[in-house]
Amino acid sequence: METTAPRAAKSSLNVIFRISDICKCKLSSVVVPPVSLNPKPINQKEVHPSFSEEEAILLKLLDSISSLKLAYVQHQQAHIPYDQNKIRNSDKLIFSQLESLSKLESLYNEKLINKPKNQTSAGLKIKEHEKLLVVLQSIVQDKESEIERLKLELCELERENSELKDMVERNPSCVRRLNLVNRELTPNLFAEAVNLASRSVHDFTKPLISLMQVSGWDLDSAVRCMYRETVFHARSHKKCAFDAYLSRVMLSGVRGEFFLMDHFDRVMCFLDPFEALINDPHSDFSMFCREKYFDAIPKEMEDSFFGNLDHRVFLMSGGHPRTPFYEAFVKMARWIWALKMMSLTFIPKAEMFYAREMDWFEDDFMESVVAELTPNSGETAKVGFTVMPGFKIGEAVVRCRVYLSKS
Repeated sequence: METTAPRAAKSSLNVIFRISDICKCKLSSVVVPPVSLNPKPINQKEVHPSFSEEEAILLKLLDSISSLKLAYVQHQQAHIPYDQNKIRNSDKLIFSQLESLSKLESLYNEKLINKPKNQTSAGLKIKEHEKLLVVLQSIVQDKESEIERLKLELCELERENSELKDMVERNPSCVRRLNLVNRELTPNLFAEAVNLASRSVHDFTKPLISLMQVSGWDLDSAVRCMYRETVFHARSHKKCAFDAYLSRVMLSGVRGEFFLMDHFDRVMCFLDPFEALINDPHSDFSMFCREKYFDAIPKEMEDSFFGNLDHRVFLMSGGHPRTPFYEAFVKMARWIWALKMMSLTFIPKAEMFYAREMDWFEDDFMESVVAELTPNSGETAKVGFTVMPGFKIGEAVVRCRVYLSKS
């Protein structure tokens, strides 16, 4: 195997740079119909390939090119997720197809030696195809560079997530901020819970957007579909649209049986919320996570992320998949669940409210999610959309967080 690899590589390069010569076979067999050939005496011998010979070579060439394209697609798929065995197998398949192309080239060159040279129109078409080939090769190189960039970005995100996980496990202050057990429920404590819920939504948005980018989603189109009227001040602000989507989905349409107060301390006492699911996989919190995952992550999105619906199947069977993506979702879901639980505990109950799109900004009930966009005294601004809803608890108000549209 090792001694034949260099010859295969050299032959492969030869085929790639001389593929345009082989294209002559295709063009001549299409442009010059068999009825236009000059008849020859029966006893006269042909000194160049007949039409049937060229056609046979052309069919073999097309089959080999199709197989080569399929092998190249398999080679790309083997990189995400990275699978060394699949990459090795796809490499072998690519070299095999390139060797087949090399043999076809040699066969055609043998037939081409005595072929007439009066193919001016075909030569022009060949030059056009050569230019197209250069363009396609450039596109392939750009796509490969983009794949490498996204792989590095994914590795960096995984490294950062690992560091954050270690920091949470080592730093007691991070543990204290999760503690709501046995504390007196006050509007100030509720405001703290709103901040933590908003932060948890933002934390989950990061891996969600990264997976959408890797999976080929058009993020700009997705944002336009959600908020057509909003004009963003900066492209980086568009991530606020995904925060708004998640908070609205997670906080809307939840049933009362998910929020029984005697389960609150039992769920919040765990440092890792996934441990609460393992401890009681059929609890109110467990049912909330299951239903909200189905709402927040549509089937089409999950399939584009992982190439399957294993998360959904596992959840529908009554379990909870212990994957990094679902664990990140559960961390967000616990704070949303805790926030809803606390809002139902107040007497009177906390009322949730949203600022409508294109409403005027009101400082008493709203705060800008991008601090530098907050209007000064006497200035006006319009709401693009609500990122995190606000709450009214009697006379107390927890302001909603909004993104202000560019005027």
